[in-house]
This record gives sequence, C-alpha cells and structure tokens, in this order.
Amino acid sequence: MTVIPQRPLGFGEILDGAIQFYRRDFGLYFLIALVGALPAYAMLLALGTPSTGIDAAGNPDFGGVGFDGLIVLLAMIVSWVGTVAVAVAMRARLEDGRASLESAYRGVLRPFPSTLGAHLLAILLVAIAGFVLMILGMMLALAVAAAGSLVLALVVFVPMGLAAALLVFALWFSSTFAILPAVLLEGRSASASLRRSFQLARGARLRVVGIMLVVFIIQNAVSFGLFAFSGGFEMFTSPETVGTVGGGWIAVQNTVELLIGALATPFGVATVFFLHHDRRVRLEASDLETTAAAMATDGP
Repeated sequence: MTVIPQRPLGFGEILDGAIQFYRRDFGLYFLIALVGALPAYAMLLALGTPSTGIDAAGNPDFGGVGFDGLIVLLAMIVSWVGTVAVAVAMRARLEDGRASLESAYRGVLRPFPSTLGAHLLAILLVAIAGFVLMILGMMLALAVAAAGSLVLALVVFVPMGLAAALLVFALWFSSTFAILPAVLLEGRSASASLRRSFQLARGARLRVVGIMLVVFIIQNAVSFGLFAFSGGFEMFTSPETVGTVGGGWIAVQNTVELLIGALATPFGVATVFFLHHDRRVRLEASDLETTAAAMATDGP
C-alpha cells in the first residue's frame, strides 16, 4: 500500500490522509456510494412518514412500527452494498490498481458475506452487552429504591444509563473499525475479521473510538439536524404531533441525506483503511515488512 505513508500516523494525519486519498478519485467514490444508496432512498421515499409507535389517538401502533422497521432494515442492508463497493474500489486504488463503478460492484460478491456476517456478529455482541448493562443498572436502581429513596435511585440510574450507552458505542466502534480492511486486504472470514478489530484496538481503544466517533459525527450530524429541525423528536413525546410532518418535507430530508451519505461514506471507508494501517504499523511493524518486500522486489 504505497499510497499510505509507511509509518505510524497521528490522529489528525489519519483523518487528513483519508480526506486526501478520497479527493484523488472523488467523483468515482461519490458515484459508487450514490448508486448504492439509490435503492434504499427509493424505499424510504415510498415509505413516507415513518410510524412513531403511537397513532394520532395516542394508542400503540405496533403493526406500523414493525412494517417501518422492516423497510428501514432492508434499506440499511441495501445501502451497505454501496459501502462495500466503495471499499472494493479503494482497495484497488491502495494497491495501485484501476477501479471503476462496474468493477467495484462486481467485486462486492466475494467480500460481502464476510463483511455482513462480521457486522451481524458485532450487533449481537453489542446487543448482549447493552442488555446486561441495562439489567445491572435497573437492579441497582431498584435496590436503591427499595431502600427508601426514589430520588437517589434516579440519580444513580440516569448516569449509569449514560455510561452504559457510551460503553456500548465504544464496544461497537472498537469491534467494527477493522472489518472491511481485514476482509479485503487480509482475506479474513467474518469471525476472524471481528477478532482482528479487537486485536488491533488493543492498547489504543480510546484512540480508535475517538477517530470513529469523529467519522460517525461527520456522517450523521446533518441527518440528526434535519430530524430535529423537522420536529422528529417531538413526535415521540407528543402524540398530537404525529402526522404533522408533511410528505414533501420527508422527501426533501431523504434527498439531502442521500447526497450527504454519498459524500460521507467514502470518507468513512478511507478512514478505516488508514486507521487499520496505523494500528498494524504500531503493533506488528508492518511498515518494515512492506519496506523489506519492496527491497527484495527491486533487487540490488
């Protein structure tokens, strides 16, 4: 990988390097991500205003939530195809090869099962960890409440809930950051690529989580802002606001998210490649291996 400097990279160097690498073939990566996101965009556009779980009368709407959840899940899986296609193209460019829209999507077939399987395993792991932390927090809060202080129980439970959420996010980032590079560059299976993330995050979890958190914010800040601006959060707290968001605004929101997602996805993929390289250099001295291999190839 001659594109990435063969040395350890600083926090800012990883992000800046990802941006510079992305800029080299900006049009190609944006097009790949956009094509991958279009089917999901059409699905969400057809869905319209999603259900909040409560109808206008204030009654539970389990059927609507289930249907909407299924559509959103399918849209996420379809969009992930585009993410893997971007990673395929970037892998080719990192190895000084050629990449195109056709070759990127044609190359998705081989790594897709491993990448999807690894992320599903990570989701299961994070769900189990989150459930255990939630149960422990509730048990502690109930124990405090049983002692006669409901206020103290809330004081204990709320910070514990926030800490648990942060731990779950940290676990997700540190378990998934190296999946795409591990599959595409190292040919690892789903379970092996998940273990690879934990292995490379060893001794630098805060650094890994910090970088991935920056990527997460860049990728989702606009979506959260649009959702809040349109009163999306109010629909979950005030039943009377259900259905007040017009279909036109939902279409605008989905269109903006489509374009922002196509712009941000290649940056996220490039970042994990650079971060994967940095962790390999620091833990395994892969820069020395690369240099030695190049010297052996060049000859005296």
